[in-house]
Amino acid sequence: MSILLSINEPWHYRNWEPVLRHLSPEEFTIHVSPWKWHLPEDPAIHAQHVRETMVWLAERGVRSICGSLEVEPNVFATLGIEPRMVGQTYTRQVRMLYAVISKQYTYSDKNLPYDEIFVASDFGRELMERQGVSARVVGYPKLDDYFNGVLTRESARQELGIDGDATVVLYAPTLGDLCTYEIYAEALTEVASRVEVLSQLHPVSYLKEGPRFEGLRSRTRMISPLRAGIEAVVAADVVLTDYSGVIFEACATDTPVVLLDQPGLEMTDCVERVYRDAGDRVESGEALVKAVFEAIDHPARHRDRREYYRDTFYAYHGEAGPRAAEALRVNEELSRKARERDIDLIYSKLRRFEIGAGV
Repeated sequence: MSILLSINEPWHYRNWEPVLRHLSPEEFTIHVSPWKWHLPEDPAIHAQHVRETMVWLAERGVRSICGSLEVEPNVFATLGIEPRMVGQTYTRQVRMLYAVISKQYTYSDKNLPYDEIFVASDFGRELMERQGVSARVVGYPKLDDYFNGVLTRESARQELGIDGDATVVLYAPTLGDLCTYEIYAEALTEVASRVEVLSQLHPVSYLKEGPRFEGLRSRTRMISPLRAGIEAVVAADVVLTDYSGVIFEACATDTPVVLLDQPGLEMTDCVERVYRDAGDRVESGEALVKAVFEAIDHPARHRDRREYYRDTFYAYHGEAGPRAAEALRVNEELSRKARERDIDLIYSKLRRFEIGAGV
């Protein structure tokens, strides 16, 4: 076992897949474990979640394992922040960012236990280094197919079963207290009466906040958690979001964005709260409806800001997957050489002891 990728659900795999296509199957192993921080403390639920993820992977021809590890990997790679592997002397622990937002943990000192963080641009690297965290710029792999022209508006709509000529608005809120769903729910209903509205939730919202969004299912077409991804952003004519990393994914794909403000929200230095000039900002349902149809009618508005965020937040357009794969190999080599060095030192000491003892 060389490179071990720890994933918690299909969404994690969808983020890693653009990297894994540049590795051979012999180079990595996928380990599935539950999201212990987001699922109820029930072993049966955890086990079911793991089984469902492994079945999903198997249906796509992807082999995975679960349970305890018998062999120490050279690299332990994650998307979320996970505890270091206890007792793994030579394992390099790395993390690949799945978004460019900051939300109190993405660019925080919580990353210090990691040997290296893979970030999307120099912007992210500088934020990490302010916290004393080692970072490597690899780009944003899940956008590779878009930047390379493989994922287009037409192909994304075909994958999602959307009429190619329809006007489509994507509603993609964040989770928890920063989510503004209740403020704008009625306005979403009005927009959905005139154009097609897709809804794609935060991955944790699918796990924990189902009842909260029950009304959204009757108002809009909900994307299932198994199909959630960058395709919905590419397929949309306009993206509606509040404080989600989807803001900047929309910028990268040149999709007009409308920003749903939470009135009275305290300003912080979090990326998604500071950089809010990528589209029109609204604070009421009435303003939301107006902004949506203005964005549909005038898609070139704010394009200069979208281009700025695309170039600032995302490096190596279309080349991030192979760069991340190579970064995994570099860390694997560092681990392997450290192990070989220490083994040589141990054997050297043993040989000196044997010679001194006259053995």
